[in-house]
Amino acid sequence: MMPGLSFILSPERGKFALKNKRMKGLTELIVAGCILFGLLLTPLVFSILDFISGVRKARQRGERITSDRYRRSVKKVAGYYNLLFALVVVDCMHMGCSWFLNSYYDYHIPTFPFVTLAGAFFVAAIEIKSIREKAEDKVKKELTDVALLAVEIAKYKDTPAEAAKAIADYFNGTSKKE
Repeated sequence: MMPGLSFILSPERGKFALKNKRMKGLTELIVAGCILFGLLLTPLVFSILDFISGVRKARQRGERITSDRYRRSVKKVAGYYNLLFALVVVDCMHMGCSWFLNSYYDYHIPTFPFVTLAGAFFVAAIEIKSIREKAEDKVKKELTDVALLAVEIAKYKDTPAEAAKAIADYFNGTSKKE
């Protein structure tokens, strides 16, 4: 046995051993916090990669990059982190309870942020799919959207007011896509 661990495992040093066991539990919490921090960085890294990929694809298609697109990217990342911070709260409750049970009742539950890990995987999968989309596929989707708009306009070709309303509804996202 290692000389440094004998005092922790020694039964005659009960109170001191319990204190060191609590410190071990605190060390587990610190490690879990570091893992949590790493998990929270993962979506940011993937979002940055997706942003770079999107800029590259836009340049490839000859599109101008506007501040609206930047704002949309920031809004997307903010939405991801709203979800992830809610999951972090759940994991913090879990890790605090598992630390307490382990420290005071010798009941061991793994101190790991499982829920945040699942959320980070979910966000990473979305971003990877977005990165892998080809620029040509985005152009095809945009052409399909233009065709749907043309169909909406054609329905109301006799009444300009209705056509204008259909166009406004389409751009506001309230039209029925067939």
